[in-house]
Amino acid sequence: MRVPKLALAGVIVVLGLAGAGVLAQTSKRNPPPKPNVVSADLALTGIPMDMTPDQLPDQFRTQLRGDVGRSKGMAILRQNGNDIEYTFAWWGLTSPVTQAHFHYGPRDHVGARAFSICGVGGESPACPPGTRNSISGVWKNADIAAVKDGDIVIAFHTQKYPAPIGEFAVYVPRLSGR
Repeated sequence: MRVPKLALAGVIVVLGLAGAGVLAQTSKRNPPPKPNVVSADLALTGIPMDMTPDQLPDQFRTQLRGDVGRSKGMAILRQNGNDIEYTFAWWGLTSPVTQAHFHYGPRDHVGARAFSICGVGGESPACPPGTRNSISGVWKNADIAAVKDGDIVIAFHTQKYPAPIGEFAVYVPRLSGR
């Protein structure tokens, strides 16, 4: 059990260092941010995905101000049978996370809450404090079909950008070839 966790930690460190180099190079040119391009088949194997304000649906993204420019995060999802194990980490937020959810809805749409990650009394634990933190857990009997069909957006709401807006998100594009 220690080897997979150690291997995962190593991958995260390497990707973080690589990402820092890419960010340093791209910040000079200031290109528009790009949404996640890791498809569901790869995402469900634990490939890290960026979480950004740019992945929020249009109706909410347009309500954000320039202060979210440094709001970032990383999502790791791993399918284990009918469950999805997840780890989310974030940094540079405008305020602490108050709620986080898997939402139904394809890119640029948000529907009903599929699963609460944190911040909903009676459904999930409290969200970790601060503007830099992480949370891990398991979505038992997850709607794997919705993830593979590109019908899931994972949104994080903060004190400054409460539900329904959210400060940053990750959208998982549909399974390759579907």
